[in-house]
Amino acid sequence: MSRAAVAVMVMLALGAASAAGFWFLGTEDPEPVRREAAPDARPPQTSGIAVPPPPRPAPADVERAENDAYDRCMALAMTNPEAAVAEAARWRQRGGADAALHCEAIARLRAGDGTGAAAQLEQLGRDGFAPREARASLLAQAGQIWLEAGDLDRAYGAATLALVLRPEEPDLLTDRAVIAASAGRFEEAIEDLTRVIDLRPFRAEAYVLRASAWRQAGQPALSRDDLVRALARDPENQEAWLESGFLRRDAADARGARADWERTVRIAPDTATAALAARNIVLLDVMPTVIPENALRLPGAEAQPPLPPPAPPRAPPRQQPR
Repeated sequence: MSRAAVAVMVMLALGAASAAGFWFLGTEDPEPVRREAAPDARPPQTSGIAVPPPPRPAPADVERAENDAYDRCMALAMTNPEAAVAEAARWRQRGGADAALHCEAIARLRAGDGTGAAAQLEQLGRDGFAPREARASLLAQAGQIWLEAGDLDRAYGAATLALVLRPEEPDLLTDRAVIAASAGRFEEAIEDLTRVIDLRPFRAEAYVLRASAWRQAGQPALSRDDLVRALARDPENQEAWLESGFLRRDAADARGARADWERTVRIAPDTATAALAARNIVLLDVMPTVIPENALRLPGAEAQPPLPPPAPPRAPPRQQPR
């Protein structure tokens, strides 16, 4: 996934919330409010006449003003992100707190400062006053940006913090598994994906990802088993057929790899997965076309359904007495 794609993903997840005011607003007052005088405090006297204190805005008015400030900042982030970074920083100095920090993070992301945005999203997820679910989402998004930036340690740390907040969330476990596999930590990736499968046994994606981890960990038989399970749940899973091609290529089965990757392209031609399969088909020209005796046989690999198990033998018919 490109950095631009990550930016779009995070913007869709975060920016769309601005229409009704983000969840930061209304949970904690973004701007500290001066305390009222104690009930028994006397107002200042001027010429013997009591001067009443200025009226304090109602809480609803304060929240509405903060919502409006957040919407203005986010709108500026969409059109002029560099100016929005400066505006959000000034708002934070005035007490804008989480709402201002979130706007600054989005503005930094729009301005191309992905690592700066990730650090601020991580800070919000770690120290903010938003609900646990929202903080976990912010940490997960920070982890995705760190992953794209190549900082796998920060990415893994952010994903782990997200799981502290929501330890049984399959998507967060999947995110951390992808990061772990990217760092070559395949055993940890397999552990997280096994937990995902325990929680969502009918999700084909987890089997495909675990198959990839098994293959890269040098366990092709276990990888094959997971791909069989994935295709049993989703016979047209494009990523499963792509991974099947990698398994066949590693087994020196160039013809089988080509068939799997051609099927990958046919399933959905205009996808990044199809483009990757097409590139690997081109690379097959430098490989010998060999089909070893132990070549992998996945269900549907030859466009045929798997054969049913043989029927049990029948007992011989009894002879009728004469």
